[in-house]
This record gives sequence, C-alpha cells and structure tokens, in this order.
Amino acid sequence: MRRLGLVLAVMAAGCAGELDNPARFTNCPPGSVEQLFQARCGSADGTGCHGSNAPDADLDLVSPGVGARVRGLTSTSLCEGRVLVDAPGGSHLLVEKLDEPDCGSPMPLGEPTLSPNEIECVRRWVDGLAEAP
Repeated sequence: MRRLGLVLAVMAAGCAGELDNPARFTNCPPGSVEQLFQARCGSADGTGCHGSNAPDADLDLVSPGVGARVRGLTSTSLCEGRVLVDAPGGSHLLVEKLDEPDCGSPMPLGEPTLSPNEIECVRRWVDGLAEAP
C-alpha cells in the first residue's frame, strides 16, 4: 500500500511535458469541414469567395458534394497545375493554402487564418478523400 502511495505521489508531482503532436487529439466530427468551408470560404446563399455563385478560381467549396469535386481537381489560379487533393501521400494544395502555401496567398484571403485544429480537421478530411477508392 505504501508503494502505491509513493507511485501516485511521483505521478502527481511529475511534469506532464509537451505533446509531440497535440493535433492528434483534435475532434473533427463528420460534416465539420463542410460547415467550416461554408462559414469561412463561402456562404449558404452561394456568395463569398468560394461560394456556388461565380466562385473564385472556379472552386465551389459550399455546394453539396465538395469532396467529390476537389478530389483530383487541378488548380486554375496562381497555383496552376497543382492538384487540390492528390493521391495518398501526395501534396494536397487545399491544405497547403490554409497554412503556408508555396504559391499564391494563404486562405482565407483577407480574413483571419484558420486555427491549427481547424487546419488539422481539413488535413484529415483531405487525407480521407485521397485514400478513398
């Protein structure tokens, strides 16, 4: 019993330390990325940069079926020729544009950047699209 008390005392006094990858604990419920796109990239009425009405770079991120539309889609804007959602393990322009793109400006343009947790949810969503048959 004394030993258990010592173990508990050591555990309680120990430093929790740093997480190597805190994003792995991010909660990304189904549909959250689509809702994020609607709130931050377009809008329900189709307006906004990537809404359904005349979307910038011909990229509609708010209409139903966005996953099917972006998978394998090639950019027609400043990052011309790059694939938004590439094959598994490939480069995913859609995620890069939210963080530190090597072409063009970070998105959303002129708006606050997405949080690390939001970017991680998009990254997971894109990885799932890339791995889908």
